[in-house]
Amino acid sequence: MAERNIIFRINGEEYGIDVQLVTAIEPIMDIVPVPNAPARVLGLMNLRGEVIPVYSLRKRFLLEEYTDPINTKLIVTRYQDKRIAFKVDEVLEITDFEEEAVTNMPLIVKNENTEYVRAVANRQGRLILLLNPATMYEGDEEEQMMEALKQMQGA
Repeated sequence: MAERNIIFRINGEEYGIDVQLVTAIEPIMDIVPVPNAPARVLGLMNLRGEVIPVYSLRKRFLLEEYTDPINTKLIVTRYQDKRIAFKVDEVLEITDFEEEAVTNMPLIVKNENTEYVRAVANRQGRLILLLNPATMYEGDEEEQMMEALKQMQGA
């Protein structure tokens, strides 16, 4: 059975997120910084009346922050009744991967720092890391982010 992913680029490398987890792809917009939020949380955005945290994949991957106002996008995902936007350099395409093109992460590179990569897809010789947004956070980042969101909504 084919698997459909949204393919995006960060620092020249290609990644994918299961299209079933994505609720929107938005252009970069105003992001309000949240004091004392985890470093990878850029802030909050208002998307059609809903306040959504914005997470930097560049910071997660230990890269310098970068914004191209034309190509940078926010991929809004939903999991476990939570919505979060991931800032990416550029969205490339939506594509299907046949089952045989997707393999589990090799054990030699699988550890707590790479658990956000759920699989690797091979598309015409290009390797694309398929991400799991639910495992993107380190330590208590998710709890800190949700607590900051509650505080902002209550203010």
